[in-house]
Amino acid sequence: MSAYEDLLGKITAPTITVENWEGILAFCDMINNDFEGSKTGIKSLRKRLNNRDPHVVLLAISVLDSCWANCEERFRKEVSSAQFINELKALCTSSQRQVAEKMRLTVQKWVDTECKTEQSLSLIVTLHKNLVADGYSFVVDDPKSKTKAIDAKFANDPNYVGSAQEEEAIAKAIAASLADAEKQEKAKKSTSTMYPSAKASSPAVQTNSNIPEKNVRALYDFEAAESNELSFVAGDIITITDESNPHWWTGRIGTQQGLFPSSFVTNQLDDLKSKETDSSQKAPEVVASINEAILVRCLQVLHECDPTGERQDPEDLAQLEAASYAQGNLIDAHLASIDRQSNSLAQIDVAIRDVLALYDDAIQKGGFQHQSQGMYQQPMQQYNYQQPVSFYSEKNI
Repeated sequence: MSAYEDLLGKITAPTITVENWEGILAFCDMINNDFEGSKTGIKSLRKRLNNRDPHVVLLAISVLDSCWANCEERFRKEVSSAQFINELKALCTSSQRQVAEKMRLTVQKWVDTECKTEQSLSLIVTLHKNLVADGYSFVVDDPKSKTKAIDAKFANDPNYVGSAQEEEAIAKAIAASLADAEKQEKAKKSTSTMYPSAKASSPAVQTNSNIPEKNVRALYDFEAAESNELSFVAGDIITITDESNPHWWTGRIGTQQGLFPSSFVTNQLDDLKSKETDSSQKAPEVVASINEAILVRCLQVLHECDPTGERQDPEDLAQLEAASYAQGNLIDAHLASIDRQSNSLAQIDVAIRDVLALYDDAIQKGGFQHQSQGMYQQPMQQYNYQQPVSFYSEKNI
């Protein structure tokens, strides 16, 4: 631990009730007597300003303010640096009310004094403007003075809560009331759903003597999600016992009864079962080719059908579906042929790419050898070596 942290730990200890100004001024002198004291002091202060104990943070803010006023200009520049300005912002917007208020008041004092004359402290001014724009107050919020003023104003109001004990008692009563309401809501959710309740396990039929029973046919499969629902598959005949709710009806199949969505059934009992039986007895139609017009027409008719069952399906829907199913084998064979052609073309494409790559490689190697041969032959053609003449020739002698 450095000397800065040791001294700072003593003057911002959690057990201290008031500021130790003798120790704070000694901390300021330590910063002024050290060339790197500004950076070291800020580093030590940052640890105390981030302490979990709000009392320690409040004492550290007092030390920071004293150093701002008593240390040299370089300390204020360190406080106004981009690295430390985020620390100030976090303190000014702290969730602890006293810490946030004290830090905002300190920033306000800096802006009104030193920041007016020193342009290097512009980040402090910008922080102050941003806090004002965000709606933060720079006035001490004294709850005691407010309480006295409010008590005097609402002294004759019987609904006004004047004491902390009374407020706490009311808060407990409200909490108990909310807990009871939540329990009742959970009980309602567990015993009721978005539709009327019905007992699926009971074979007894809940009917209205004034409304006669009727049968409906299931258009789609329905799987029960809760115990009071009725499961069925498309084509099942359901006996309606209660249709008072427009969205969820009560019906039975055999001994089972329960709720089901009314949009899943139709009043048309002459379903396709008999037609399917008749068509199954006939020999399957042999189709020679794919008829695209039949497929397109079948899709159009299916899109025009009413899923609620209130409007009857087109008469030619069954014939179109049968004609479309008859082309299934031909369509599968055609798709398989297209897949084989696609795979063959892909293999050819890969082979062509390999051949082109080999060709490019051969061209590059051939050009390199040609250039290499030219480089070695050129000097032999350029220079013509002759027999050297001796210095001691007959002429010289």
